Amino acid sequence: MKNSIYPTFLQESPLKLIFFGGKGGVGKSTCASAAALKLAQEQPQHLILLVSTDPAHSLHSLLANMALPKNLVVRELNAAASLHEFKTRHDSLLKEIAERGTFLDQEDIQGLMDAALPGMDELAAYLDIADWIQQDTYHRIIIDTAPTGHTLRLLEMPELIRRWLTALDTLLAKHRYLRRHFSGDNRLDHLDNFLLGMDSSLKAMHGLMTDTQRCCFVLVMLAEAMSVEESLDLAKALNHQRVSMPDLLVNRLYPENACPTCGAERNRQLLALKNAFERLPEPLFWSLPLLATEPCGQLLYTLWPQLRPLAKNATPATPYRQPLPLHVKTPIPLPASSLRLLIFAGKGGVGKTTMACATALRLRSENPQLRILLFSTDPAHSLSDCLDLSIQPQPTPVLSNVDAQEINAEADFEKIRHDYRTELEVFLQDALPHLDITFDREVMERLLDLAPTGLDEIMALTAIMDHLDSGRYDMVIVDAAPSGHLLRLLELPELIREWLKLFFSILLKYRRVMRFPHLSERLVRLSRDLKNLRSLLQDPARTGAYAVTIPTFLAIEKTFEMASALQRLGIGLQALLVNQITPASDCALCQAISRREAVQLKRAHAMFPDQAQANIFRQTAPSGLDPLMALGSVLFI
Repeated sequence: MKNSIYPTFLQESPLKLIFFGGKGGVGKSTCASAAALKLAQEQPQHLILLVSTDPAHSLHSLLANMALPKNLVVRELNAAASLHEFKTRHDSLLKEIAERGTFLDQEDIQGLMDAALPGMDELAAYLDIADWIQQDTYHRIIIDTAPTGHTLRLLEMPELIRRWLTALDTLLAKHRYLRRHFSGDNRLDHLDNFLLGMDSSLKAMHGLMTDTQRCCFVLVMLAEAMSVEESLDLAKALNHQRVSMPDLLVNRLYPENACPTCGAERNRQLLALKNAFERLPEPLFWSLPLLATEPCGQLLYTLWPQLRPLAKNATPATPYRQPLPLHVKTPIPLPASSLRLLIFAGKGGVGKTTMACATALRLRSENPQLRILLFSTDPAHSLSDCLDLSIQPQPTPVLSNVDAQEINAEADFEKIRHDYRTELEVFLQDALPHLDITFDREVMERLLDLAPTGLDEIMALTAIMDHLDSGRYDMVIVDAAPSGHLLRLLELPELIREWLKLFFSILLKYRRVMRFPHLSERLVRLSRDLKNLRSLLQDPARTGAYAVTIPTFLAIEKTFEMASALQRLGIGLQALLVNQITPASDCALCQAISRREAVQLKRAHAMFPDQAQANIFRQTAPSGLDPLMALGSVLFI
């Protein structure tokens, strides 16, 4: 019998697949882990799988030093290992497909397919999940997803895989036609069966994800304006993909009490939630309280007993108190105006966007002549919400000499596809004698479908070089994607450089039958910009990186891992910004949280002994130009 005090995903039901997703830093991993532990404990006869698709995994840190139920399996997907296994398992088939029926030879197509696979971590995750579903090994699979932008790509994976399979099928079409035409052989061979099997897995997985009885998405969010806005965007995408979202978790809700900090925060939270209540009429809202102790290890078992239904007519029950004041301890030096590129990086939900905007406005006040561009590389953009302005995919004026841009990588790359197809049409009018138009034309149309996933984002990132090289801006300040996504993005240029080399070699090899001057020019420019971007990133005189974190064990752990990875890429840190510190208070809850945070602040000092470190205390959310200017005025000396 169902227990009405718990949402469906915590009960015995036909559910097979449960996704936990949302903006970075909202507690997705905590909620997913706690759900897996509860289900495994209450259903010992069933095998439960808890898996992370986030490139910056957190599960093992959360579950460290505890005895897990014997029927709970925990996996943190290794995208590189999964892709290597996929290539190894199917290498001979892919090579055989590449050999058939096109004027391109086996070496050309094989090279493109090999280069297309690196970086496709969402593909690896999707195929692994589809495989587990087909094998029916687990009674229920609980997925701790990456932050919103990454999750959106996972949801779009059926279309990306279908495009890739269509490209492979196109390579077989000519051979299939000739076999049937000259020998009358209509049988499916092993290669046809391979593609049909992949397509069948894709359809089965997509069917499961759109089955409201067997799959659901649990959206986790904080009661903060930017978290709410990003959650609304994700809910819209889920609806578009027909993925069920019956429940929504609002995490870390402040209690009603006499504490000024708790009261001001709770009022702010309920006001932020009003937007979500109005625009999301369907899902049930549930709340989890802000806890004095971080819920990890055995404490995860105590999470769900504190779950409460959240009425959509909830309003502030106490009089609105004065906004929390700005307070920054140990402000840091203002970035040098001679720098060309500033990157604000960190785990999701720590305040990267806020710090990037505040820095841009402070630099403008100190250097009115400096032309600055705020540039978002996060697939789930936040600049518009933070600045309280409608920021466009093109540079949008914010103040004199300050613009902002939320680039649309997918739309930009789709324009390249369109331009390529147009150029192909023009070219084929003069090239018909050289081509079997029925099949080779299709192969040529699909060449860009064998481009690596992430090429669109890299091309967007190189727009930074266009802005700087054109002389329009003196400095670009990057509001980066959450750390896992950012690191993947910064590692991609080398992989894409290899793909470009292969593509250029094919264009050169078949220059008598393939002439695409516009595409070639664009790819040459991309290759040049990639080289210049790498040089810029590794030059400390021109590039500075700022790590933004919050005073929790997991956030500081992930920040250290990110800083180490940036250092390996040749990118050094200028400073560490520790955000959302609880101010002093007589409140028992605030005191307990403050003691916990003090331990983590000492850890941060020990782990980053040589870094300038600013401690930023909790404040009223700085949204809009005036509050951001005020923050910038106290953040730097």
